[in-house]
Amino acid sequence: MFAIERQSRIKEILLKEKRVDVIELSKMFSVTEVTIRRDLDKLAREGFLIKTYGGAVLNKKQFPDLTDTDKSSQEEVSTEKQMIGKIASNMIEEGDAIFLSPGTTCMEIARNIKQKRLTVVTNDILIGYELRDYPGVKVIVTGGDLMHSTSALIGGFALRALQDIYISKAFIGVKGIHFNSGYTVDRHEEVMILGEVIKKSREVIIAADYTKFNRTAFARLGDLRIAKKVISNKQVPSEYKQFYFENNIKLYTTFEFE
Repeated sequence: MFAIERQSRIKEILLKEKRVDVIELSKMFSVTEVTIRRDLDKLAREGFLIKTYGGAVLNKKQFPDLTDTDKSSQEEVSTEKQMIGKIASNMIEEGDAIFLSPGTTCMEIARNIKQKRLTVVTNDILIGYELRDYPGVKVIVTGGDLMHSTSALIGGFALRALQDIYISKAFIGVKGIHFNSGYTVDRHEEVMILGEVIKKSREVIIAADYTKFNRTAFARLGDLRIAKKVISNKQVPSEYKQFYFENNIKLYTTFEFE
């Protein structure tokens, strides 16, 4: 791939995600981090982005209309995630031992289970903190290496914490859902943790809002059959609804909840 093609692709990612990470881009384009930094330097000179430690963010001053649109879109998605949290809470029984993966969708699940008596295992320090004041909820935070720019814990310590425990229900958030690439997340290190969780769980439930469909993130977690239950929104594309139905995968949507 020529530099101009790579830089054009970086622009597309920035317009969609609003931030990029040097290490992730290096892996994505199979080039060195030095090459990616040169690309970001050029785009910074053009005024397209603002460089940050380890990456860059979109220069929102150059895209004021896009910023306003994003605010409305983010509010809509946030509401949908809140509904997913309520649906998930109704699937959790007293005494369950559940896993909540990192991210805002599983955070909404945490906010809806505070009055239950159960055990919550998570590798997200913010989810653990959210549940700190509720005596009926036993919280186990895995420990591990804090992943850059996130609240997620990864690495050997996190994996060892999962070795001798068993989970009733694992709620897993993903960044992409696609027929070809399956379920995907942002980093390979996340796949290592979530793969171990899947092996230890009696029931695996994907929790993802409708914007994740027809998207592919960096690292593949598994195909669309790794979970027998999916919680999403009424805007799920019809072809995915048909796929889940034909493969005996239960799809719970906010339309049904409303």
